[in-house]
Amino acid sequence: MTSTSSGEHLHLLPESSVDTSVPPNYHSWHVAEMNLPQHDVNLPAPQGKEGRYLMMNNHIWGIGWGNVLQELIFNAHLAYRTNRTFVFYNYTWSVDPGDIAMYNDKPIPARIPITALLSGPIAGAPFPPAEKLPPAVSTEFYRQVCQNSTRLRKDVMGTSLQDASASVIVQAWVDRISQVDDPCLEFEGDQLFDVWLFGDGQRMLDIWPSLSQSPIITEFAWSPLILSAVETNRDLVHPAVARDPKHRAPLPGLLAMHVRRGDFVDHCMHFANWSSQYNAFNSFPQFPDRFTPPEGGGWGINTPENYAKYMDRCFPDIPSIVKRVMEIKASATGRQLDRIYVLTNGPREWLAELKEALRRAATWKSITTSRDMRLSWEQKFVAQAVDMQIAQQADVFIGNGFSSLTSNVNMFRMAYGLPPEKTRFW
Repeated sequence: MTSTSSGEHLHLLPESSVDTSVPPNYHSWHVAEMNLPQHDVNLPAPQGKEGRYLMMNNHIWGIGWGNVLQELIFNAHLAYRTNRTFVFYNYTWSVDPGDIAMYNDKPIPARIPITALLSGPIAGAPFPPAEKLPPAVSTEFYRQVCQNSTRLRKDVMGTSLQDASASVIVQAWVDRISQVDDPCLEFEGDQLFDVWLFGDGQRMLDIWPSLSQSPIITEFAWSPLILSAVETNRDLVHPAVARDPKHRAPLPGLLAMHVRRGDFVDHCMHFANWSSQYNAFNSFPQFPDRFTPPEGGGWGINTPENYAKYMDRCFPDIPSIVKRVMEIKASATGRQLDRIYVLTNGPREWLAELKEALRRAATWKSITTSRDMRLSWEQKFVAQAVDMQIAQQADVFIGNGFSSLTSNVNMFRMAYGLPPEKTRFW
């Protein structure tokens, strides 16, 4: 077990002792969460039995990490805005008993403790002293101190927030929660912040002045498990990895690009069918690449020309990828690019073709993909977070405008002051 500067601990088992016939259960991370110092019922107010808590028992589950992280950040930000202690929760794929779930006929962890993915106040680390707020607690501790809770549901607001902007929605819930005297407040039912909100970039932008200054974002960090994966692969990714202790400084010359494959083609067709906009924080007006849904689409259907436009931006083929890379490399912000990292779930054979096409187009010091990374058994099941850490530090990032993972990367890039002209899209 290795201590980190944040006071958290990195639990790495020798690979020789790991049973890779079953997915990891992250037991040591669960134990470490239970042993966090704030998990003491006898602490004085505003902690322990005297705390004021916000539990989001309606959080999303059974869906990809990008979507889960979006909602998690908003839930934690809402708790911060209401001066309540946030109750953090697992990244959950299945709520059924047992430690194993199935995805694409393969076993995966049913639940991953959030501290295996994240650090910072969102995952129980202390707030900056000026905030004077107690650290977040686990669901188990909340159940221990809150035998009874006031329960709220999204539908208490009726349809008044159905098309509202993110800032309006958050403020409405801040006002509603301020009317609750019970120190134990629990939400159930539908999610407060849903896919319709995150899928509409224009509704998201007015929350940015508040969210970007929230310690949920300013103090956000990836877990030691994620950072150690990036550092272990320094020779594959970039020699400057980990020189910045906060892992926020850009990596000179590194082009990261998000290339989704597999069943994402079906998602892209869905976006085209409904003339979708870019996801969440992919719509900052400072970004040079903008997208307006082309006219001609109908209710669940679109024109052949429009389908082609969506696929170029959402599911580009190898010639389109290479063409876009060379366009950006020839631009003023891309001339220094000499390394590539590809965030991808693509098959190895296809990625080999992509690498060869990129090498034919230009000279690169290295081309690395997600499939090339050397990861421990625990790291393999949180590899999407490893990708995000690399992308948020890349000199230039080409993202998928329809992706929640890209949106989260771009949120961090903007929050940490990376030049918006160095965030691009297909």
